[in-house]
Amino acid sequence: MIAPFIRNEFLTVNAFDGIYEVKHKIISSGGAVVMMEDEPIGLINANDLLSKTHHLVVDCLSQKPELQRDMRIGEALKIMMDSRSEVLPVYEDNKLIGVLHKGDMTNHLVDSLEKHKQDLQAVVHDLKTPISNIMGIVGILEEMLEDPDHTEILSMAKTACTNAHNLVHELLRPPSHKQLAVQGDFFELRGLLEICANDFQVSLQKKNISLSVVLPEAEKYSYGHAIAVRRAIDNILNNAIKFTRENGKIELHSVIDGPYCKVSISDNGIGIPEKMKPLLFEKFTAAKREGTIGESTTGMGLHITMNICEQYGIELDFESEEGRGTNFHLRFRLTDHLS
Repeated sequence: MIAPFIRNEFLTVNAFDGIYEVKHKIISSGGAVVMMEDEPIGLINANDLLSKTHHLVVDCLSQKPELQRDMRIGEALKIMMDSRSEVLPVYEDNKLIGVLHKGDMTNHLVDSLEKHKQDLQAVVHDLKTPISNIMGIVGILEEMLEDPDHTEILSMAKTACTNAHNLVHELLRPPSHKQLAVQGDFFELRGLLEICANDFQVSLQKKNISLSVVLPEAEKYSYGHAIAVRRAIDNILNNAIKFTRENGKIELHSVIDGPYCKVSISDNGIGIPEKMKPLLFEKFTAAKREGTIGESTTGMGLHITMNICEQYGIELDFESEEGRGTNFHLRFRLTDHLS
């Protein structure tokens, strides 16, 4: 809400003041409330002074939107942007109660984002120790247990911990390092796809979903950041599992097409409604839904996937039919890693 940012003390000018007498005060304050017989009749700003050349304040006034005390910040900012106003009057019960400066709200939003970023960094940093501890425990158990079934489960747990550790490491990189990481490096696509397929064995077993995997016959190399690309593919696979019912089917198939490798991730799940398709890659998308057994979602996964694909020149598209399933297609340009 805009209430905390309303200034109850503000500059006022008389409607019959001369422009030359008050223009410097109006410009420096961003705007002034115009009074006539002790009643406010409007707000004058620098744009009024530039667009009109009258001598009296009252003759320079122009109609401006009136904000209400119970408005949300986003709504008020949109009105100010549309009207090209840095300052607007605020009313409650048809009575002027103050003025709102756009700068006060934008400064607050910037400070809030910075605090949120610092809090997030602190949480991510605190995750490093428990993840490292779990990895250590898994390593000890691997040495103690000899049952093949147990060792396979521990191997999955170890892989999950390694993935989490790598993600934490990426989130804690300074911004300059992140920008350098966008340059990428050569990575082996066949091996990466195999790792992605193995990442979700526990989730697949939980819903008794079968996963069919077809990989390139030989090693194939592409260019990008392997951890980021793996994250993009994992996001799609995670969604496929989330929105496929128990006993369903998922396919991860790759085919070489000239200088490209086309990777398709298909499921026979609940599909995507037509109205949600245009929103699918938005940040915190309104298209987010619970999974078929109530799995939670942030609405960020496919937004992150699209950003990663755009960074590394990976073509991404999809088709989906509600009630029948979804197909995602990623097209990787192949390269000679020795060049």
